[in-house]
Amino acid sequence: MDKEQLRKLRAICRDISVLYVEDDREISVQWEKLIRNIFSKVEVEKNGLHGLQNYTKNRQDIVITDISMPVMDGIEMSKRIKLINNDQNILVTFAHNDIEHLIKLINIGVDKYISKPLNISNFLSNISKIAINIYREKREVILENRLKSQQDLHKEFLNGISFPLAYFEGDEIVYANNSFKRQFFTQIDTDDFNKFKLAYLFEDKRYISMENSALIDEIYKSDNKTYLLMDVNKKILKKYNLGIAKFKNTKGCLISFVNLDALNAELNRFNMQVDYFPKRESFSQALLELKNSSKDDYEIFCVGLKNTKAFIDKYGGAKMHSIFHSLAKSLKKEFANEVAQKELSIYLFETNRYIFLVEKNPNNTIDKRLDNFGKIYSYSFGGGSPLELSFVKENIQNTRAVNDVLENSEGMLYTL
Repeated sequence: MDKEQLRKLRAICRDISVLYVEDDREISVQWEKLIRNIFSKVEVEKNGLHGLQNYTKNRQDIVITDISMPVMDGIEMSKRIKLINNDQNILVTFAHNDIEHLIKLINIGVDKYISKPLNISNFLSNISKIAINIYREKREVILENRLKSQQDLHKEFLNGISFPLAYFEGDEIVYANNSFKRQFFTQIDTDDFNKFKLAYLFEDKRYISMENSALIDEIYKSDNKTYLLMDVNKKILKKYNLGIAKFKNTKGCLISFVNLDALNAELNRFNMQVDYFPKRESFSQALLELKNSSKDDYEIFCVGLKNTKAFIDKYGGAKMHSIFHSLAKSLKKEFANEVAQKELSIYLFETNRYIFLVEKNPNNTIDKRLDNFGKIYSYSFGGGSPLELSFVKENIQNTRAVNDVLENSEGMLYTL
């Protein structure tokens, strides 16, 4: 592992904690120094009992342990840790005469090992795989929390709209904003969405026998979108223009009780987004198609901007988002011809991280274009220095498994 790879590994491991348990003082001092050179959060103990106590208190992301130790050995400590957290990452160091012990560890769910005497290259290779998986899991949790926050924000926004909105899937009403509830829900409806029947709102009683999905289809196909509906709380009829928006790839539809054009204008202002590239699901499908083709090999480039954290700290997330938007436009423009000729495909994985799937790259043309990319397109704000584009490349033999290629590609992305 060269200096640049080690630097990237340190960046990934910045927020990953480690518990190192080893009773041999000479070995412990040597490897503690290496571990602390990679991870910033390291705890060291000299036997399994102290290791278990430390883990119970701190719940480290990675546990690295020897097998043979006084007071409590590594097998018993690992067993108890697995009872606390069955998904805990445990890396065991073992001597060649510990094979019998390894079987016990496998039986309790420990599957990561390094033989003694410890080899630095082997250690870094194993710890990198573990760290990248943990880093990815932590990022997924962060992204899930962000998604939930965005969904809560969307609901808050929709609840702030003064006209009624409701989202249906089949016969069931899934979501209704506050205005819809105030005007059309009875107490029974509020307690149980499944009991809500849209037909009861209509002044025209010929709809009364129709289920929600059938009535919605009737309205959707009709040229007339104006109806008299009952405000159930005020017990009066009001005239509404119903707009029904059906969405691709879903069974749901959004019903607005105002002019549909006005609703679309509001939603467009709220949720304006341009997608320049397909996402990771399309990348997986492309790998499967390549696997079934006669092609012998292809190349993968993982591309992204460097030093974005420093930029965000200085200028803020909104300005960084502007840079990401500009990057997407520039990539689309720069490689439009290659994409059109189906020599390469570009996939967006998250924010500013992309994967180029390259089927034709004569004379390393793509490498040179990416090297010169920053000279053509400058990404800066105010008087700051331009952000640099970073990329890593790998040649893929088509005999490799798709899941292996996908996992390796994601690992490469996180080293940018």
